[in-house]
Amino acid sequence: MSRPTLRESKIIQSIIAMLKKRPGLDAEFIADDTPPPFSGSLRLFGDWGSICRPVCLAWRITPQQAQLLFFQLQTLSDQQPSSPLLLADYVPESLATLLQQHNLDYLDSIGNGTLYAPPLFYEVSGRRKKAPKLLPNRSQQSSGAKIIYQLLKDPQLCDQPYRTIAQRAAVALGAVGPVIKELQAKQLLVDDGHDRRYISNHTALRQLWETGYISRLRPKLAVDRCVLSPPWHLENLPLLIKEQRLEEQVLIGGELAASFYCENVRPQSATLHLPPRTALKQMLQLRLTPCANGPITVIRQFADNNAFAQHSPEGLQLADPRLVRCELLYADNPQFDTLIDTLEQLYLLTEEQVPVS
Repeated sequence: MSRPTLRESKIIQSIIAMLKKRPGLDAEFIADDTPPPFSGSLRLFGDWGSICRPVCLAWRITPQQAQLLFFQLQTLSDQQPSSPLLLADYVPESLATLLQQHNLDYLDSIGNGTLYAPPLFYEVSGRRKKAPKLLPNRSQQSSGAKIIYQLLKDPQLCDQPYRTIAQRAAVALGAVGPVIKELQAKQLLVDDGHDRRYISNHTALRQLWETGYISRLRPKLAVDRCVLSPPWHLENLPLLIKEQRLEEQVLIGGELAASFYCENVRPQSATLHLPPRTALKQMLQLRLTPCANGPITVIRQFADNNAFAQHSPEGLQLADPRLVRCELLYADNPQFDTLIDTLEQLYLLTEEQVPVS
């Protein structure tokens, strides 16, 4: 079970306090054996009876994180016998509308929410009071996202000394301990009884990383949106990379990378992951011109192992499928939904089901 952190517990307590103000309605949080990404269950009860729902927790939901949460809740709803319940400090109206349209229940700490579980019908919306100020979770900060990414790339790393983890993730040594402890509190990292840590749920850990990457790390990596100078077009981009001998420096991501990973994809856009110190120079080499609505997004690489193990047929480096999927999620384009699901099914879930010795 993924146990709530102190900050998450404050969200739960605030929501329960709001529910108790409703006549004939009471609530309690149950720390049961629901697996990650759930953090327990919320039981609502009264003279009318009772219901119990597995709980997913979120805080400070950004627009990019909102789309990811929606995808995750949809998936969990299809997989679980009991529909998941999202608990958050505040659910933005755009996400609330989307959840309502797809019959996904939620509650926030200022009283907004929908919950349809006959005989209980709860619906409150429009409350705009600012949510209580909560300190951000360390695992959801930029350094936390970098650390979790390295754990996903090399699960054996979680049992290494903090200094080794810090060096691999290129973060300050002091950032590692709080992140590891939070992952342990969520039961995503557990002790095997012999003072050795291991990842208990790779899929839940990846979903936590996706949230941190999209909401915190990804915005800090942005360089520019671009177009190729005429007469060059997107389909010429792989050839340009080879002509400029940048195969070992440029990682192809986004929809263009997805066209290598998945069948029957005609890419209209791409993401290029460039080394931080030489990004602008390589933009010139590749004849990229800044354009607010350009089809090519340039971002900085945040690690030296962002590439997939296999190259494209042309010998070009492709971004890790995790990064490609997150770029498609970040774009918030409904046309990418099938690609997002295909990448997970073909590359991520298959990898995560392989036991680590």
